[in-house]
Amino acid sequence: MKDTIDIEKVYDAMSRRLYNTSLRIVGCSSDAEEIMHDTILQLWKFGRKHEIIDIGKWLSSICIRKSIDRLRERHRWKDILENYEDPILEESETEPLEYDIRTIRNALASLPDHYRAIVSLHLFEGYDYQEIAQITGNNENTIRSLYMRGRQKLATAIRQNTP
Repeated sequence: MKDTIDIEKVYDAMSRRLYNTSLRIVGCSSDAEEIMHDTILQLWKFGRKHEIIDIGKWLSSICIRKSIDRLRERHRWKDILENYEDPILEESETEPLEYDIRTIRNALASLPDHYRAIVSLHLFEGYDYQEIAQITGNNENTIRSLYMRGRQKLATAIRQNTP
């Protein structure tokens, strides 16, 4: 990749993906839009563009980190996760059901920040527990517990919003 890139093309190709990634984590449209723009601006300012192997992954990684940083800025993230330790909950087997995308999106948005971020990173972005623990700076067992609880809360919210 050259050191000069067409930011307009990158914006057109990646803005929607970055916005949706951030929105699932922060749960606020204006924050997600700001994070998406900041992410693309960071690429524009980055001096060693030739070192970037996969621009999509690089931008997604920056976007995810900025989204998590936004949660930390709200002081809710650290207050809830600090020194939290819980035994791993057993995963329950449930029948897969089909739901409207709007119902799932609304249910995800209704989750508290810490659950929404972890559920989004694991389910939608494909990160494993160890990677999420590294990103957030928390214990892997904590991430597992929060993911399982978040997934249960998400399933409950989806069931409650289904006619």
